[in-house]
Amino acid sequence: MSNKAVFGLVIAAGLVASMLAAPVLASALTDFLNIYSARVYVNPDTDRLWATLATGGKIPTDGSAGAFGYGILTKDGNAILVSTSHAGVLDSEDQKFIMDPVFHNHLVTLGKVDRCGINPGVVDITWQSPGRVLIDENQARIASIPTSEIHATHSITGEHLKMKLGEEVSGAVSFKLMPIFGDTGLKAVCVKDIKPAKNLEVIIVE
Repeated sequence: MSNKAVFGLVIAAGLVASMLAAPVLASALTDFLNIYSARVYVNPDTDRLWATLATGGKIPTDGSAGAFGYGILTKDGNAILVSTSHAGVLDSEDQKFIMDPVFHNHLVTLGKVDRCGINPGVVDITWQSPGRVLIDENQARIASIPTSEIHATHSITGEHLKMKLGEEVSGAVSFKLMPIFGDTGLKAVCVKDIKPAKNLEVIIVE
């Protein structure tokens, strides 16, 4: 067999291997969006919530993965808790500058936003970052989130908000964010690729 033929086989084998590996590599790059375990603690006496979300991969904290986050859903509130990272949009008291990708919390409400098409869009969002969020390798640890009503400022409009997370936890999700900009700045923030946690455990602390 000629060297040229051997070289051709090596290239062909390499292409086949790369084609087979591509889905695996793509999955590994986004495995931090797969929540395998969500454990949420609620203390009705103190009106506080804690959560530990364990994902399938190391959670990026440097902005390299774009805009994404994690959320806690409830049945009895009018808001959703989200912990997000998004360089390029300054919407939190925890961010030091517009390109700061630091993880921070919001209470938000979602709804129909024309610019988002079939995806939900952010309607209300707090400038204040309730509680704390810590990223530790593949885990997002959320602490001291108020479950009762809070007063806050809308990050985009500056309006006064009354928002309540609630205590009846119904889900945990990951998602990607898609900011939409116009000539005069940020016009909408759309939420896409929403994935529920594979396992959810809610513990009432007494």
